[in-house]
Amino acid sequence: MEEIMAKLRYFPLEPVSAPPLPIKKSDLYKVAKKTGTDISLQTVIARNQVINGDIIREETMDSTIDEVSQDIITVSSIDEVAFRKAIRVLIKLYRAPRTVYGTWGSTEKGAYIISELCDEDDGW
Repeated sequence: MEEIMAKLRYFPLEPVSAPPLPIKKSDLYKVAKKTGTDISLQTVIARNQVINGDIIREETMDSTIDEVSQDIITVSSIDEVAFRKAIRVLIKLYRAPRTVYGTWGSTEKGAYIISELCDEDDGW
């Protein structure tokens, strides 16, 4: 069977893109265990990020997608039903990624399923 894989990219410095709740590894572990999927979290802090007191800024020009500050949740499974359950739970917890590149790096099938579930559960 073919593995289905999705990357959900959340960009914390963009007010509309950041998830409403903090992404916690412990929550992801629970979702993975409950759904029988593999879920991992990668946090990227950009090399161009500048913190001045309470203000955080980042220059993103001339940066690749993987160099911009973001939290990347990667979900994978060979079982489509389990994969769909995991994505649905993640959308309910953190909402859908809000940018057009929020699923870049996903397999074609993974991106399609995310799109479909976002239409149903999050108003894409």
